Amino acid sequence: MTDPSDPGTDASLGMQLAREGRFAQALPLLDRANRAAPVDVALLNAVGNLLVLAGRGDDAQQRYRLAATALPFDLKLLCGWARISLMLGDPAQAAELFARAIAVDRRCGNPGGWLESILFEVVDADTATDLTQALVARLPSHSGVRGVHAKMLLACERLNDAQTALESYLSMCPHDIWARVKLGGLAVGRGDQQTARSCFLAALERDRYNPDALWGLAELVDFRLDADQIATLETAIACNPQANARARLHEALVLCHERGGDPQAAWRHATSANALRAQATAPTLRHDTHRHEQRVIELIGHCTQPLLERLRTAGNPDTRPVFVIGLPRSGTTLLERMLAAHPHIVGVGEQGFAEAAWRRALAGCGQSHAGLTPEAVASAANWHLRRLEQRVRNLGLQRNAARIVDKLPDNYLLAGWLSVAFPKAAIIHVQRDPRDVALSCWLRQFGDNAHWIHDLDHIAHRIELHRRIMRHWRAALGSRVTEVRYEDLIAEPEIQLRRILAAMGMDWHPGVLDFAQHGSYVATASRMQVREPIHACSMARWRRYAFGLEPILPRLSAVAMHDAIEATPAAAATFRMDTVVA
Repeated sequence: MTDPSDPGTDASLGMQLAREGRFAQALPLLDRANRAAPVDVALLNAVGNLLVLAGRGDDAQQRYRLAATALPFDLKLLCGWARISLMLGDPAQAAELFARAIAVDRRCGNPGGWLESILFEVVDADTATDLTQALVARLPSHSGVRGVHAKMLLACERLNDAQTALESYLSMCPHDIWARVKLGGLAVGRGDQQTARSCFLAALERDRYNPDALWGLAELVDFRLDADQIATLETAIACNPQANARARLHEALVLCHERGGDPQAAWRHATSANALRAQATAPTLRHDTHRHEQRVIELIGHCTQPLLERLRTAGNPDTRPVFVIGLPRSGTTLLERMLAAHPHIVGVGEQGFAEAAWRRALAGCGQSHAGLTPEAVASAANWHLRRLEQRVRNLGLQRNAARIVDKLPDNYLLAGWLSVAFPKAAIIHVQRDPRDVALSCWLRQFGDNAHWIHDLDHIAHRIELHRRIMRHWRAALGSRVTEVRYEDLIAEPEIQLRRILAAMGMDWHPGVLDFAQHGSYVATASRMQVREPIHACSMARWRRYAFGLEPILPRLSAVAMHDAIEATPAAAATFRMDTVVA
């Protein structure tokens, strides 16, 4: 019969409860088991984590100190102690412990090792970057730490520093393929296609089937894969067992066949890529249309005009933030690049601060929308603004810019929150023909969290719900949201940009029309297109792919018709059925 007071029973049951997320029940059992076996490292790491979560950080530290006297060179103990030090906000102690761990086993500090995994799990990219910088200074001959430092610099978008770190790492590890591909990606982002090509080709000299290098080459506007290189891509697909790698190769072939004028082949490879991406997505991360619809319904139900009016002066009155919102692939990157070509405007790309700030505000009010207080709104907005300012510094942009543009498309879900958090901010909504949006989402992968783009039905559903919540925001916010159609921006850029700049409280500057020559970094899926002058090649592109869009084309065309009616009721009479099919 099992003794309920036996340390082994306590440890086993406590570990099981912890794995189930039942931390309050697990802690007493693991606490008792740890006291009975203070140098059991697995047990120590488990109880240390729970003690910190329970607000008993000093207790956790003391237990690690005790165990370390008996096991001063235990790798798992040192890394576990470093982890809880980070949780307790002591990166200096964590750096010391990581250095000791690396002295025990140098592999701990390599890319993919415990140092990297713990940093990505526990702290933000800025904290991780500072910590790895300290380790680089302390361990200058350790190439792996330099590689991890480069990853952290990339994560917090300190791109110039990341390039320097990658070059330093590559000088110590000249055969590393990952670093060459990353340098190629940075070159693409800043518009240097020649350097990008050299980096990708150098990577392929060492691994001719490398999916990221092959995709990088295919992405370059001025590079055309020949028949042998396309055959190499086909062979690489057959040889690679990893679903995401095969998807990347199919995506490269999508680009090749698009440029070659073969929409049938491009669609075929896009279908394969999306199937592989869906297959590689963990079940818990797959897109749930019902859950997304419920979120939209809740936002519409909770973020009402009376609530927004009650809180309209609660946020931060700073005039610098500008939020460009809309569905992905609707022209948000293009507009941001145009605006960032203005001498007094900077663009920080796609940042997730709005969602995080919204959650911080709700957390301070018991997760109640109706219970949101001015104090919670102000605190969250101030945090958000500090993060934007930090991102401007990280990107090496003009610190005294009059406007800071964040163009995360999905912020359309939070337009109401943004209007409250920053009552003087400009909110600009870009809308594009839903059929072109759907096609572009299907053909071009973007983001690790946009799992809805791997299924045509999910794409149509996302577009329909986007229109639904935007109708709500228009009714609730009125003129707070400035509307622009992608097609109008392409057809008459000066007229639209003058209107948008006026809504932002900015004077006209002709430089915004010369955005393609603006040398700033672009990291989104549109990074090649926005290096080109304005053209209409992407308008009505869906017609060439109507055969593939056919299962959802009636739904998309219904949205397009509704858009036309909303733009001007008279448009209903001119929206003929020949706009529905190719």
